[in-house]
Amino acid sequence: MKKIIFSFIAILALSACSDDDFGSNSSLTPQSFQVNVNFDNENYDGLAAENTSVTLTSVNTGDEYQAISSSNGAANFETVLPGTYNVTASLNLSADEFNELFGYDPNIDEVIFNASQEQVIVNANTTSTSLILKAARIGDLVIKQVYYAGSNAVQGAVFRDQFIEIYNNSNEVIFADGLYIAQLYGKSSTTVESYTLANGQFDWSQSIGMSSGSSANTDYVYTDYVFQIPGNGEIHPIEPGESILIAQNALNHKEPLTDNNGDPITIGDPSLTVDLSEADFEVYLGDFRESIGEEPYQWDIQNPAVEDLTIAYWGRENYYSGNKDFVIDTKGRDSFAIFRVDEEEFSTYEDFPNPSISQIENDTKFFMQIPNSLIIDGVDLQSYNPGSPRPKILPSEIDASSIAVDGIFNSQSVMRKTKTEIDGRIILEDNNNTSEDFKILNRADPKGF
Repeated sequence: MKKIIFSFIAILALSACSDDDFGSNSSLTPQSFQVNVNFDNENYDGLAAENTSVTLTSVNTGDEYQAISSSNGAANFETVLPGTYNVTASLNLSADEFNELFGYDPNIDEVIFNASQEQVIVNANTTSTSLILKAARIGDLVIKQVYYAGSNAVQGAVFRDQFIEIYNNSNEVIFADGLYIAQLYGKSSTTVESYTLANGQFDWSQSIGMSSGSSANTDYVYTDYVFQIPGNGEIHPIEPGESILIAQNALNHKEPLTDNNGDPITIGDPSLTVDLSEADFEVYLGDFRESIGEEPYQWDIQNPAVEDLTIAYWGRENYYSGNKDFVIDTKGRDSFAIFRVDEEEFSTYEDFPNPSISQIENDTKFFMQIPNSLIIDGVDLQSYNPGSPRPKILPSEIDASSIAVDGIFNSQSVMRKTKTEIDGRIILEDNNNTSEDFKILNRADPKGF
């Protein structure tokens, strides 16, 4: 993305333009804009947030304007082109800075605050907005890499080679047993409808059967599918600085294969795809589909040497999802979260149709409601096409932004950046701000850095 830098030359260029260059009432006339940033009132008394980094990102062009808030929490942008912007704010406080500001020890080395707001209009009638900073939730396990773009449909493996990688960012062994992985669901465009919020995202308070009121949109996310890592608590250790790889199909996609119908699958250029035959887990839906009277998917090929994840949720019973395999949207319109909860409580979670549904039919899809408070880590992906953005799903304290690859079927993945290395153990960035924490890899690299 191109960053707008207010240099002397830029100011001269603007001053050299007459009213006629923009038109006296033109929508292209630059104007000032202010973002007021405060800490949340519940936990931090609504104090003004000084030294907060605030970014305006144009929805249409991706151009960025940046400013730092003053002592009264105001971040002032002197010249901004009118348009629609996504606004993000972030502030990192050391333990000493936190203690000085709030009067107590946070018991961690650094406290990260984030806030975001989408679809903010900047024009002559709208000259300011406000953001509330919330402390980012930092977990020991993080989503390290998501490979969703897939590889060339003719020379590669299409979407069969997709995977997710989860990393132990702590200095202690963590057992993966029982961890839930959720593929989240939301609206794929920012078009505002009667059943959406102002940013175009679903207004889940309008869902049939919903009793959560406005908290349906602030305290929960909604998921298409939930998978769980099997084990009794001490079977699948993740060592510090190591990761587990979850494959859609745990196969060597560089080599020719035979699908479930007995048809050959050829690979024209092995360099475009990946070898997932040594993945830690795979998502196999064949047994589940047979249990509901359906045939296994043609390309859902099981590797008996790799352990299957448990399918914890695939839609409401008798209203199961029509999707035949764990397929991530190659255009980047998915989000993911990892969380823990005991299975008894998980079984009590409700599910709802999306808010556009006015009547339950035989083919209605349902989406499970997951409390945000359980989420250890989450990542919002974004459409590869800047002209067709989708609204965020995750709240800013879990992920303040999003990331997109450059296209579909281009072999790219998104991977968390390295922050530092201590005694050979790599520590990854975890600011709960995906656009800052992640980078794009031109070739997916399972368990790479």
